[in-house]
Amino acid sequence: MKKYIIGLLFTFVLVSTISCDSFLEATPQDKVADANFWQSESDAVKFLTNIYATTFLVGTDPENIHFLEACSDNAYNLWQGWYTDVKLVANGTQDAYSSVPSTIWSWRYQTIRKCYQLLENVRSIPDANEQTIARLEAETRFLLAHNYYVLTSLFGDVPFVDKVLTAVESKEIGNSPKNEITDYILGELDKASVVLKTEEMDFGRATWGACEMLKARIYLMANNYEKVLEVTNGLIGKYDLNRAGETPYEDLFAGRAEKSAEIIFSVSRDKTTGSINTGHNSNQSFLLKAISGGDAFCAITPTGSLIDSYPMADGRMIHEEGSSYDPKDPYKNRDPRFYQSIIYPTGEIYSLNSATNTVELIPYDPEDSETVSDHQYNAAYPSSTGYVWKKYIDPTPHAMNQITDCTNDHILMRYADVLLMKAEALTELYGESSKEETIDLIDMLRDRCRGGKVHRENYNSKEELITLVRNERRIELANEGLRYFDLLRWKMAEKSPLIDGVGLKGDLYGAYMRLDGVGKTDRTVEVDGVPRRYVETRYFDPTKHYLLPIPQKEIDLNPNLVQNANW
Repeated sequence: MKKYIIGLLFTFVLVSTISCDSFLEATPQDKVADANFWQSESDAVKFLTNIYATTFLVGTDPENIHFLEACSDNAYNLWQGWYTDVKLVANGTQDAYSSVPSTIWSWRYQTIRKCYQLLENVRSIPDANEQTIARLEAETRFLLAHNYYVLTSLFGDVPFVDKVLTAVESKEIGNSPKNEITDYILGELDKASVVLKTEEMDFGRATWGACEMLKARIYLMANNYEKVLEVTNGLIGKYDLNRAGETPYEDLFAGRAEKSAEIIFSVSRDKTTGSINTGHNSNQSFLLKAISGGDAFCAITPTGSLIDSYPMADGRMIHEEGSSYDPKDPYKNRDPRFYQSIIYPTGEIYSLNSATNTVELIPYDPEDSETVSDHQYNAAYPSSTGYVWKKYIDPTPHAMNQITDCTNDHILMRYADVLLMKAEALTELYGESSKEETIDLIDMLRDRCRGGKVHRENYNSKEELITLVRNERRIELANEGLRYFDLLRWKMAEKSPLIDGVGLKGDLYGAYMRLDGVGKTDRTVEVDGVPRRYVETRYFDPTKHYLLPIPQKEIDLNPNLVQNANW
């Protein structure tokens, strides 16, 4: 079978037929999944394609990886609209009526229901090929596990469903312990791995490697480092880092290395050839106005604390002994991943030349009145932080013209994360005795970008190694939707970026402000003795914010559901 492309048209047709009081049930309008639907393998493939689409959302839904990044200390979301509540999660003002918990809950349980619809019906297809059916079941088990992984990671104890529920059953089911659900989905992944291990690699579809990667992430959220180490050791050597070209890191996310051996699982996009868009809207989310053929918003922007996390070109952290970092010249001599991920003041930004239909690089400086007026701090839609994401921009002329039709793939699992998870497990289990092996793994990531190696003489305790590994994870995986989960499991969300360099509490800051031009009267906060652009003040209550609230609508419909503590 060919790879599955996430088909938004089919998604809308299918999901629009579902109208539920509770998202654990379906009404009689759910006709597409009844017994008459399952007549051919093609029907099952279409249904599975839809499950992929609603499992891995990459549009303007608040669960796409970039909005999840904006729930963390790596990014800020300015966008107004029904997804504005992403900002509320980040600044700690959400509640049980907010759209983010409700949307995540509803999509996950709708999708879990569809997983069981397939598993309960696919073997009724006449004359179906056994190998094909087994593959479809295995991929569905992977998707089922992923949906439960998201729910338990964000909500904790949630209702456990292992079949298609009736309306009555959906209103009687209570919370199940997170660890019981975790055991169940790990078992489902074990079943899927056995089947998928014999299948060839296929981009955009679940594979043995994707199942193992998800198992590692589940164990990581549970702080089960022994199992993390076991699973990642099984993946070592099965994949490889992308090293080709001058910018191998950047190429992964710009659509230039979509068949790289580094990619374990991605949401694939076909290049648009007709009038129907098949792409995503990252360019609309990231780009500034006046540099594209569409109405970009620069809605999601990198934060100052993320920028401060990138090492220097020689491998030292900015505050590490021997560092040459100058807070008044902060973008000089930084790690190559910084330049391949971030567009920064006094740097260059992509711009579409409409006359030649080519993409150029032009100066970007929001404090300089001589630069493009729509880029300046006093414009209608400037970068809130002063920074712009370069990572995941599609720089092709088509995507710069059609900013909601980007066709660079979203990479959801890659080998670099395997190395980082192994490094974390080694450090947590063995402390300073793992120093050489742990730093070797980090240096592999730096070497592929031609960055500076870790200065090993400065890391001699378990605490120092943990800080190193966590920071490397932050920058290597920036804008990939994992940072919020990391802050939750490390219990670091309660810290302050201004004081600790990480966390979701206190003032959020952006770029260094020279205060010599546009924006010279803007509010600033002091970091390392220099003014940085003030963005917002965030609040985090560790007694409740490590879990999202269960949507109040679900509590009202089901008296057996118990709300999370202090919500």
